[in-house]
Amino acid sequence: MKGVFWNSTGLADLAKHRYLAEMVREEQINFIALSETGQDNFRDTTLKNLCGGRDFIWHNMAPHGRSGDILLGVDLGIFNIGAIDERYFYVKFLLRNKSDGFKFNLYTVYGPAQQQNKEAFLTEMAHICSREALISLVAISI
Repeated sequence: MKGVFWNSTGLADLAKHRYLAEMVREEQINFIALSETGQDNFRDTTLKNLCGGRDFIWHNMAPHGRSGDILLGVDLGIFNIGAIDERYFYVKFLLRNKSDGFKFNLYTVYGPAQQQNKEAFLTEMAHICSREALISLVAISI
Protein backbone atom coordinates (compact mmCIF):
# COMPACT_ATOMS: atom_id res chain seq x y z
CA MET A 1 0.00 0.00 0.00
CA LYS A 2 1.43 3.36 -1.08
CA GLY A 3 0.03 6.79 -0.53
CA VAL A 4 0.73 10.49 -0.70
CA PHE A 5 0.05 13.05 2.03
CA TRP A 6 0.78 16.52 0.64
CA ASN A 7 0.13 20.10 1.72
CA SER A 8 -0.16 21.26 -1.87
CA THR A 9 -0.47 25.00 -1.19
CA GLY A 10 -2.99 25.25 -4.01
CA LEU A 11 -3.67 23.10 -7.05
CA ALA A 12 -4.13 25.77 -9.70
CA ASP A 13 -0.70 24.98 -11.18
CA LEU A 14 -0.99 22.37 -13.94
CA ALA A 15 2.54 21.18 -13.15
CA LYS A 16 1.20 19.88 -9.81
CA HIS A 17 -1.54 17.99 -11.62
CA ARG A 18 0.99 16.37 -13.96
CA TYR A 19 3.30 15.57 -11.05
CA LEU A 20 0.53 13.77 -9.13
CA ALA A 21 -0.71 11.86 -12.18
CA GLU A 22 2.81 10.69 -13.06
CA MET A 23 3.55 9.69 -9.46
CA VAL A 24 0.32 7.68 -9.22
CA ARG A 25 1.17 5.82 -12.41
CA GLU A 26 4.89 5.28 -11.79
CA GLU A 27 4.72 4.49 -8.07
CA GLN A 28 1.34 2.70 -8.13
CA ILE A 29 -0.11 5.07 -5.50
CA ASN A 30 -3.24 3.74 -3.77
CA PHE A 31 -4.39 6.90 -1.97
CA ILE A 32 -3.91 10.65 -2.21
CA ALA A 33 -4.52 13.00 0.72
CA LEU A 34 -4.13 16.68 -0.15
CA SER A 35 -4.56 19.68 2.08
CA GLU A 36 -4.58 23.39 1.33
CA THR A 37 -5.85 22.76 -2.19
CA GLY A 38 -7.28 26.27 -2.51
CA GLN A 39 -10.46 24.91 -4.11
CA ASP A 40 -13.87 24.06 -2.76
CA ASN A 41 -14.82 21.74 -5.62
CA PHE A 42 -13.18 19.85 -8.47
CA ARG A 43 -14.42 18.82 -11.89
CA ASP A 44 -14.63 15.08 -12.56
CA THR A 45 -12.06 15.36 -15.35
CA THR A 46 -9.60 17.05 -12.99
CA LEU A 47 -9.99 14.27 -10.41
CA LYS A 48 -9.62 11.59 -13.10
CA ASN A 49 -6.38 13.24 -14.23
CA LEU A 50 -5.00 13.55 -10.68
CA CYS A 51 -5.22 9.79 -10.16
CA GLY A 52 -3.75 8.90 -13.53
CA GLY A 53 -7.10 7.67 -14.86
CA ARG A 54 -7.47 4.96 -12.20
CA ASP A 55 -10.77 4.26 -10.44
CA PHE A 56 -10.51 6.51 -7.36
CA ILE A 57 -13.32 7.69 -5.11
CA TRP A 58 -12.88 11.27 -3.92
CA HIS A 59 -14.13 13.41 -1.05
CA ASN A 60 -13.53 17.15 -0.98
CA MET A 61 -13.93 19.36 2.07
CA ALA A 62 -14.32 23.06 1.31
CA PRO A 63 -12.23 25.57 3.27
CA HIS A 64 -13.42 27.15 6.52
CA GLY A 65 -11.82 30.57 6.34
CA ARG A 66 -8.12 29.82 6.00
CA SER A 67 -8.43 26.24 7.29
CA GLY A 68 -9.75 23.11 5.66
CA ASP A 69 -9.77 22.50 1.92
CA ILE A 70 -8.94 18.81 1.98
CA LEU A 71 -9.12 16.39 -0.94
CA LEU A 72 -8.91 12.68 -0.16
CA GLY A 73 -9.04 9.93 -2.76
CA VAL A 74 -8.51 6.16 -2.70
CA ASP A 75 -8.20 3.49 -5.37
CA LEU A 76 -11.38 1.42 -5.50
CA GLY A 77 -9.44 -1.40 -7.14
CA ILE A 78 -7.48 -1.81 -3.88
CA PHE A 79 -9.93 -0.72 -1.14
CA ASN A 80 -13.55 -1.09 -0.15
CA ILE A 81 -14.99 1.99 1.53
CA GLY A 82 -16.80 1.29 4.80
CA ALA A 83 -17.64 4.90 5.62
CA ILE A 84 -16.64 8.48 4.93
CA ASP A 85 -16.71 10.94 7.81
CA GLU A 86 -16.15 14.69 7.63
CA ARG A 87 -15.87 16.96 10.64
CA TYR A 88 -14.71 20.53 10.95
CA PHE A 89 -10.98 19.67 10.90
CA TYR A 90 -10.70 16.31 9.14
CA VAL A 91 -11.89 13.85 6.54
CA LYS A 92 -11.78 10.14 7.38
CA PHE A 93 -12.22 7.04 5.24
CA LEU A 94 -12.81 3.65 6.84
CA LEU A 95 -11.07 1.28 4.44
CA ARG A 96 -10.72 -2.45 3.93
CA ASN A 97 -7.92 -3.75 1.77
CA LYS A 98 -9.46 -6.12 -0.80
CA SER A 99 -6.45 -8.42 -0.96
CA ASP A 100 -6.11 -9.29 2.74
CA GLY A 101 -9.18 -7.83 4.48
CA PHE A 102 -7.09 -5.45 6.64
CA LYS A 103 -9.28 -2.62 8.01
CA PHE A 104 -7.97 0.79 8.97
CA ASN A 105 -8.85 4.49 9.08
CA LEU A 106 -7.28 7.03 6.77
CA TYR A 107 -7.42 10.59 8.11
CA THR A 108 -6.41 13.88 6.56
CA VAL A 109 -6.42 16.66 9.15
CA TYR A 110 -6.10 20.39 8.57
CA GLY A 111 -5.47 22.35 11.74
CA PRO A 112 -6.67 25.87 12.35
CA ALA A 113 -4.80 28.90 11.12
CA GLN A 114 -6.66 31.04 13.66
CA GLN A 115 -5.63 31.01 17.32
CA GLN A 116 -9.26 31.13 18.50
CA ASN A 117 -9.93 27.71 16.87
CA LYS A 118 -7.00 25.83 18.39
CA GLU A 119 -8.91 24.61 21.46
CA ALA A 120 -11.74 23.24 19.29
CA PHE A 121 -9.15 21.54 17.06
CA LEU A 122 -7.37 19.87 19.98
CA THR A 123 -10.71 18.77 21.47
CA GLU A 124 -11.76 17.20 18.16
CA MET A 125 -8.40 15.41 17.81
CA ALA A 126 -8.54 14.09 21.38
CA HIS A 127 -12.07 12.83 20.76
CA ILE A 128 -11.23 10.88 17.60
CA CYS A 129 -8.03 9.44 19.08
CA SER A 130 -9.80 8.22 22.21
CA ARG A 131 -12.60 6.39 20.36
CA GLU A 132 -10.73 4.65 17.53
CA ALA A 133 -10.27 0.89 17.80
CA LEU A 134 -8.63 0.44 14.40
CA ILE A 135 -5.17 1.42 13.26
CA SER A 136 -5.23 4.91 11.75
CA LEU A 137 -3.01 6.62 9.22
CA VAL A 138 -3.10 10.34 9.94
CA ALA A 139 -1.54 13.37 8.26
CA ILE A 140 -1.91 16.72 9.99
CA SER A 141 -1.29 20.09 8.32
CA ILE A 142 -1.30 23.21 10.45
